[in-house]
Amino acid sequence: LSSIKLIFLTDLDHYLKVTKGHNQNTINKVIERVKKVMKIAVGNGWITNDPFLLYQKKKYTKEVVFLSNQELKKLETHKFAQERLAIVRDCFIFSCYTGLAYNEAAMLTKEHLQLDEGGTLWIEMIRQKTQRPIAVPILPKALRLIKQYGYPDNNGVLLPVISNQKMNSYLKEIAEVIG
Repeated sequence: LSSIKLIFLTDLDHYLKVTKGHNQNTINKVIERVKKVMKIAVGNGWITNDPFLLYQKKKYTKEVVFLSNQELKKLETHKFAQERLAIVRDCFIFSCYTGLAYNEAAMLTKEHLQLDEGGTLWIEMIRQKTQRPIAVPILPKALRLIKQYGYPDNNGVLLPVISNQKMNSYLKEIAEVIG
């Protein structure tokens, strides 16, 4: 441990990027794990100081891609030959109109819906990733989708549930079909 120097992280960064082809976000996670080991070594007295103390991880900003209004409209109006693609499309559109992540939309039940004094229906839940409460008004198109799948009569989840892996796979297929 005492022979490891700051240049090790720079070399590791280069190796992971060039040889392994990882993106910067993955590289930063790996480097954080290595740094943690060194902090443990300092804490246990195995080495006297942290050789990575001055290391600054490289900035990484992932570009978020949004559907345009035209693309969303095209998705909403497309008639699919296969029901599974129509179901996936509906779940995705619901997420577009509510901002819910896949896992939140997949576990949405009537208990998460609250009607306010003005007659607006809201989704109130704790976000899984951040553990923070959210309150989202249900827009008419999102309400139409959950009604299409049995709301308010169903007692389980409000949307059809398939695995996240299958959802992503089918979304790629939908993108190819619609263009």
